[in-house]
Amino acid sequence: MHSKGKGWRGAEVVPRWAPWALFPTLGIVLFASFIFSDAMLVGTDTLAGGYHARALYADAIKELGRLPRWQPEALGGTPYIEALSAGDALYPPSLLLLLFTETYRSLGWKLILHVVAAGFFMFGWSRALGVSRSAALVSGVGYMLAPVMVSLVYGGQDGKLFVTALAPLLFLCTERHFLRPKLSSFTGIALVVAAVILTPHFQLAYFLFGATGAFAIFRTVRLLRRTTTRDGENSDTTRGLSGARGRRALGRFGLFLLASVVGAVIAGGQLIPAVDHVAEFSRRTATSGELAGEGGEAWSSSWSLHPEEVLSLVIPQFVGNSVDGSAAWAAGTYWGRNPFKLNSEYAGLVLILLAAVSFAGGARRGTRWFFGGLAGVVLLFALGAHTPVWRIAYEVVPGIRLFRAPSTAMFLFAFSVATLAALGVDRLRGSRPEVSTSGKPEGVLLWGAAILGVLALLASVGRLTSTWTTVFGIDEGRQAALVGAVPHITAGAWLAFVLAVVLAILAWAYRTSRLGPTVLFVALVALVATDALRVDRIFVQTMDFHEWAAPDANIRAVVERERGNEEPYRMLSLRRAGQDLHPALSGIELAAGHHPNDLARYRELIGMAGSGLPLNLIQSGQIRALLNVRYILWPDLAMGRSPAGSVVSRTQTPDGRTLESVFEDAGLPRARLVGSAVLKTDEEAVSYMLSPDFDPEREVVLAEPAPLELHGGPVGGDVKWLERGPDRLRLEVFSERPALLAVSDNWYPAWKARVNGESVPVMRAYHTLRAVPVPAGRGEVEMYYESRLLGWSFRLGIAVLLALLFANGVQFWRARSKRSSA
Repeated sequence: MHSKGKGWRGAEVVPRWAPWALFPTLGIVLFASFIFSDAMLVGTDTLAGGYHARALYADAIKELGRLPRWQPEALGGTPYIEALSAGDALYPPSLLLLLFTETYRSLGWKLILHVVAAGFFMFGWSRALGVSRSAALVSGVGYMLAPVMVSLVYGGQDGKLFVTALAPLLFLCTERHFLRPKLSSFTGIALVVAAVILTPHFQLAYFLFGATGAFAIFRTVRLLRRTTTRDGENSDTTRGLSGARGRRALGRFGLFLLASVVGAVIAGGQLIPAVDHVAEFSRRTATSGELAGEGGEAWSSSWSLHPEEVLSLVIPQFVGNSVDGSAAWAAGTYWGRNPFKLNSEYAGLVLILLAAVSFAGGARRGTRWFFGGLAGVVLLFALGAHTPVWRIAYEVVPGIRLFRAPSTAMFLFAFSVATLAALGVDRLRGSRPEVSTSGKPEGVLLWGAAILGVLALLASVGRLTSTWTTVFGIDEGRQAALVGAVPHITAGAWLAFVLAVVLAILAWAYRTSRLGPTVLFVALVALVATDALRVDRIFVQTMDFHEWAAPDANIRAVVERERGNEEPYRMLSLRRAGQDLHPALSGIELAAGHHPNDLARYRELIGMAGSGLPLNLIQSGQIRALLNVRYILWPDLAMGRSPAGSVVSRTQTPDGRTLESVFEDAGLPRARLVGSAVLKTDEEAVSYMLSPDFDPEREVVLAEPAPLELHGGPVGGDVKWLERGPDRLRLEVFSERPALLAVSDNWYPAWKARVNGESVPVMRAYHTLRAVPVPAGRGEVEMYYESRLLGWSFRLGIAVLLALLFANGVQFWRARSKRSSA
């Protein structure tokens, strides 16, 4: 077990309360425009669908008094939990904020709280490594403000930000476990693993678990080597001690694995159903199955870093960005090879230089090399197909083929750099001659400043970008963006040089006793914060929520037209290429929309690939009728002349041009009686329904024979809605003869049905919708969502969590009783 560092020249200069003052203050400075207003944080994913999903989820919870099971508002309906429809719906901090604050404010507060928490977690992790309080504070400030995390705010990528914030906490719990395994450290690992899974960004969770597992192996090997070194004698007693210590080392690793499994079981209510959904029903299944060979490699390596973006790790202006309404250097200046860029991989130049200082002698050599190696491997992996590291992982490591965007792993690069920076700061504090004679850390900083000075000179004469494009090539479109970015690149290169020079001067002044330890600490915190905040500020923007959320004239016209009508209906909105979810905020269900894990069969029915248009919905009146589409919202200005039809409403631009139009369409009722069926395989069903032979009003397309005899022809009767909840429907049905009740909502195996109290099968109809057999006469049909997999995985997770908490409570009570008796 190592001891805590004593700080600068053997004594701490930072009080214990400093983290509690510093980290929240920096959070307030960074997010002041949100905290001291009623605004909403801008997040591109939030505006595209994140807010809608959370708002509908929060409303459903308040209405039902429980977690909803089904989201009916878009794409024919999707499961809430299994398909991660509300994202972090089960993540405790997010759920509590949704319940007790306005949804649009909760989406901002959860990001702010995690950014601040990241500082505390990084501080705790650094202290666990034995560094001084001062060094841990510098590291914590650098990590919580690292643009690689803060820039996720502008993208509205909360799951990524949560995992990034939790990374040092998981490493902290792991380190404490290997130092002294206790039930509390075991519980800490399990709870953090569960929290990471519930975020629920499975890709970043996968990367984090892999890195933490590698660290656990590293700690186990270190313990085994220490055993071998200490017990290298040959006596029987010594060999026995060595064997016992070796077993303890392996035992700690085994307990680490067990704690990780326990954490996964605690989060099983989210993890197990989600894995089953993605593997069997999600559109991602179709994507993964269709991609193979070079196509699969191209998909998995898409959105990777490219060589030009590596230099942005020290000069953030180098590759530019695509952030609207931001500083000039980041607005439309991206000239890299990805379609656009709305984030940053910048970890902080000052942190990188301090990390380099850690290798100028100093303690914890093995730890330094582990995290240096981790940073290097992550960077090479993030470069995707540009390096063999990603290719080897793609071929060898299970699960990598399911993910794209290798650059998302860069949060581990920032974490490694911040860890090394903490060690580097302590190396600086020990650099005075009376403390150490093992080298001059300012020499490393001077070399860094010299290299950055050369880059700045090359940028000033245009040689930096010209040489780069000559070596790596550039197309005409990117060249135009680069021309506009050149002045900003030059300014950024000189600013990087200045930061490096200032850091070198601080190190030299401290080493030569011209600067006291307190002043040095304050200067380092200020330098690290300034370096990060100059980039962070472009990614923290606010907007007027109420203005954004208000329905326009077209939506108001539809809502007013349907007022008092109890029959459900859908709209086909073609805004944002059919990905629009905004009308759902006004209670309008959508035939298209956006969802990361929507049902693959529904996408096949509407002809939507990726983020493209739902072509079958646009081109086939039969498909629209089948899906209960009564309105079409057509963006005239974006898509050209609107189709013929009865106009309900139109909006115009200030200069009088038609902006958008709403047309009436002939959608069939959501629930209707049908008297005939035709059998088609999954391969045949969609093409048949697009053919002239298909009549959605008179026949049901089934994959399996109906469980009752149908006589064909129209069926006399009526259907009346009694109840329409997110996961429960009740209808009163009168049918002159046995028939199928077709419901134009998505089928899922968890949907069950009862007719007059007796269970009946819910059949998959029209490739992806539902049908229920009903007898002749009048009766009541009830459909309800009940997933056994979801139920038992939740119950098992809660039982394991309660058992773990009970065991900790018993241990705490026993320890307290023992202290009292002593």
